[in-house]
Amino acid sequence: MACPIERVLSVDREIVDDPYPTWEILRDQCPIFQEPLFNSFVVSNYSSIVEVARRPNDFSSILAAYGPQAHDRGNTPATLANNARLAGTLSAEPTGTTQKLLNEYIPDIQDQLQHVDPPLHSIHRRIVSRWFTPAVLESREPQVREIAKGLISQFAVGGNIEILDAFAGPFPATVVADTIGIPQEHRALFLDWKEEVIGNPDAQGSRVTSDRYRKIRSLFLDFIEERRGNPQNDMITTLVEARGINDQLLDNTAILGILMLFLGGGQETTAKAITSGLRLLGEHPHLQETLRAAPENIPAFVEEVLRYEPPVRGIFRLAVRDTTIDDTPIPEGALLQILWASGNRDNSIFPDADQFHPDRTLNKHLEKPILTFGHGIHLCPGAPLARLQLRVAFEELLSSFSHIALSPKNEFRYFKSQILRGLSSLHLEMKA
Repeated sequence: MACPIERVLSVDREIVDDPYPTWEILRDQCPIFQEPLFNSFVVSNYSSIVEVARRPNDFSSILAAYGPQAHDRGNTPATLANNARLAGTLSAEPTGTTQKLLNEYIPDIQDQLQHVDPPLHSIHRRIVSRWFTPAVLESREPQVREIAKGLISQFAVGGNIEILDAFAGPFPATVVADTIGIPQEHRALFLDWKEEVIGNPDAQGSRVTSDRYRKIRSLFLDFIEERRGNPQNDMITTLVEARGINDQLLDNTAILGILMLFLGGGQETTAKAITSGLRLLGEHPHLQETLRAAPENIPAFVEEVLRYEPPVRGIFRLAVRDTTIDDTPIPEGALLQILWASGNRDNSIFPDADQFHPDRTLNKHLEKPILTFGHGIHLCPGAPLARLQLRVAFEELLSSFSHIALSPKNEFRYFKSQILRGLSSLHLEMKA
């Protein structure tokens, strides 16, 4: 049976603003679908998504956050992406080239955490994970809470607030900046991430941000050199002092890649989750009183926000060899998007999945994990910090304001991205 869907990876307004009806059709009728716009396979049901995530030897992460727009990321990723677009067509490259391209590119790749696989990924993951242990996060919670309170104090009188600029953006950006170790005098350049949208196929948008990227990279190199002689309690120092393969210190390329990943991804995803949660609170006003009366239920609310409206639509994988998924042939070099957010709406895993149930995880655990932070070896190491920030954000906002309502100003437009999902603005009417 032919799939009735054609435009899945597009950033057309109807797909960006509400992709869920499209994804439901995919899950029901063509869960592994080679869509024609980018010639990429789209994997939409939970079990197949998990299968791909668990097979890094077959499906490489080399284009994870690049996707078919890798032309803006350098020559080698562009070659890989071009091969991926052609996979399964008459113009496909002969087999045996994909692994060769990977081997050529990996030594020079900047982000050696998200975009490489074991053994290099395992080493770098071990290094950064020490910043997200339960003990470390418990010690940091007072500082995280003070950041939230400080931002709220600037609009505590209430009124009509655009919450992405006022709180949802700067809160996680400041937490991440503190974690990384960015000096106060340089914060302005690093905290303005609203226009930085991962996976945006708008080429001009990519050019606009490139100069800013160069400035940030240059400053990071300065910070790295400074920490070599003046270590501090921050992630930059951890990376500068860490040893990787053959007990060698990490080079600047690896350190830069990890820092840029956490600076961008760590802020953007949490900001989008905060705005999604606030929109849901505005749509379910009775829930605000319930959570104010029982703030111990906020973690369950956070978990359902992350399942129901995750900040990441999906991520990309590249087939290293000819293989299959659920008997569907996947040719070598094919590009796949595994739709984490669609998997979270799979009724076979999460009953009544299209309904928001804030107590879904209250006093119980889900039989299967949500896919919001990924799955398998690339499960986001910063997920515990994100959950901490979300809990603190909603605790402080609900305790500071007696009334949170959606403003008539809202158009509920979402950023154009093949990878991320989040509101471009959210206006709230708030009363102290």
